[in-house]
Amino acid sequence: MKYFAKAAIKNNFDLLSQTLAEVVGSPTLKYSQICEADYQGLYIIFDEDQVLYIGKTDRTGKVRMRELAADFRSHTFNKKLLTKKLKDLGFVFETLRKETKKDWIDQGILTKEQFVSHQREVNQYVRSGLKFKFFNQPDERLLTRLEHFAIAIFDPVYND
Repeated sequence: MKYFAKAAIKNNFDLLSQTLAEVVGSPTLKYSQICEADYQGLYIIFDEDQVLYIGKTDRTGKVRMRELAADFRSHTFNKKLLTKKLKDLGFVFETLRKETKKDWIDQGILTKEQFVSHQREVNQYVRSGLKFKFFNQPDERLLTRLEHFAIAIFDPVYND
């Protein structure tokens, strides 16, 4: 059993390491380019040299990538960026939810226009301030393993 376990670890590590090296070596994309991905795969979002988020899409990338710069309820990464922005502005809350937005507006803490403005700034940052890697991976099981491996290796700022 020990030999089998060692062999399995080495084989899996080698496969995932080689595949992740391909991802890292793939072309750097802009938001407009990543939105054109017509296949499922792994994506890495970074700002300069800091990895911010790693995810996978088992739908066409085109659909998932557009959600990055849509609304905080559409994608975890967008929600985390908006949460950071609002907390940096002094808002105190545990979890950003649609009810949070409604409560703030109802209580006069901020206006709908102010909230929309903050969301727009986050979306603009995603669209023009970030860089992306996207790696096509048709094998869903390998895609999931690769996502977990990449998160473990890079420890992105916004992945839990």
